[in-house]
Amino acid sequence: MSQFPAVDIKAKVLSGLRWTISARFASQLISWMATIFVIRLLNPEDYGLLAMATVFISFLVLLNTLGLDAPLVQKKDLTEEERRRIFGVIIVANLTIFTGLFLSAPFIAAFFDEPSLTAIVRVLSTTFLIDIFMTLPLATLDREIAFKHRSIIEFVTTIVSSLFTLVLAYYGFGVWSLVYGSLLSHLLKTIGLNLIAPCWCKPDFSLTGLKSLFLFGSFVTLERGLWHIHSESDKLIGGRIMGADLLGYFAVASHLASFPIQKLSSLIQSIAFPAFSKAKQITDKTGVYFLKASQVASVITFPVFLGISCTAPELVKIFLGEKWEPAILPLQILVLVMPFRALGNIITPLLWGIGMPRVSATNLLIAAIVMPIAFLIGSQWGPVGLSLCWVLVFPFIYLVYLIRTCPLIGIKTSDCLKTITGPMISSILMYLCVISINPYLFGSSGDIPHLMQLIAIGAVTYLSVMLAFFRNDLLTALNSLRN
Repeated sequence: MSQFPAVDIKAKVLSGLRWTISARFASQLISWMATIFVIRLLNPEDYGLLAMATVFISFLVLLNTLGLDAPLVQKKDLTEEERRRIFGVIIVANLTIFTGLFLSAPFIAAFFDEPSLTAIVRVLSTTFLIDIFMTLPLATLDREIAFKHRSIIEFVTTIVSSLFTLVLAYYGFGVWSLVYGSLLSHLLKTIGLNLIAPCWCKPDFSLTGLKSLFLFGSFVTLERGLWHIHSESDKLIGGRIMGADLLGYFAVASHLASFPIQKLSSLIQSIAFPAFSKAKQITDKTGVYFLKASQVASVITFPVFLGISCTAPELVKIFLGEKWEPAILPLQILVLVMPFRALGNIITPLLWGIGMPRVSATNLLIAAIVMPIAFLIGSQWGPVGLSLCWVLVFPFIYLVYLIRTCPLIGIKTSDCLKTITGPMISSILMYLCVISINPYLFGSSGDIPHLMQLIAIGAVTYLSVMLAFFRNDLLTALNSLRN
């Protein structure tokens, strides 16, 4: 009999949600404010250089455990011997990546024709030495669904690293403020995890008995790599073709557009994967949970992101300043696809949780083939062309995800599409209302009162349409959040 009864799982997940959302909201409020000031202080070239460097860094971060962190969370009868051997593999993998990245930094710089990238890549490569000691305590907290402690760590880490980056940017460190801020974030998170969940063990470098874990981990690793290819190759291709300045505008627009979804994705990964894993072990309601998660995400993400799109000119002029105006149109376009990306991110931990990484990897293989081809074409028209690739192509990829995933959890694709129909239609009507009324409001687009009027009109319109035509969808989503 499982040591996690259904009631206990629900209590743990809901408690985790409360702690995680509360901590994320508080920390991200401060982080967003700091990020806005940092963007105002830095130049497009700084963000372009960081984007070029992190294309490779972030890809390798996804592979530095060889997928063995997933069995650490999911495997019910993990032995201490297996744990020690996984730790040994993680040490070797991270040391190998660090060495290879350090030596290949000049070639990365030559690829983008940016000599300064050599030093940036080499400094950022030290994150792999830090991450060696992050995996075990992080997996321990996830395995026990102990999100309260993890939320506290991420709260402190986010605030301190954000303020540190802001101070460095203020004193003229340029792109290095972003580099050192990233390093500090990794270091603080690792220290915090080891203080709250100390689980040091002597590494064992033998691979005996790890075959089945490597098999599972290989699909997880493949999936992570494919995810990175389809989601980050826009910056790789754009950086090669457009250069640091134009890539900087696109990178900032992409960062602003995806900033909420990045935090939502990490929240989903940290809660949904272990929750779906436990739910699969003791209940057959995985499909019901997935539909509820999709409905809640739809009710929140569609109005938020479409609202950002129709107020992007005001947001950029007020908060970032005139030098970032070329990022307005890419931002307006990119945020339109973010609800579908948020919904797609729920599918990944779901498939991991039910033990189907092979299906998830196949889904992402399709995206990893289609999206780079689109980016190669779209990059010829600069940041706007890259942005349009996301809007025109990714919604169809999300539909493919649903068609392949829904039968595995006993629901119909149409059931899932119904959960997003109401919020999507209401948000589109909100969008049309806001842009239609905008020219007739008081003030100019660079004024905060003008922006507040737009936000108020958008909120009233969205809620009115939802209450008038999709009341059940709204009430069900609110009830799920409340309960």
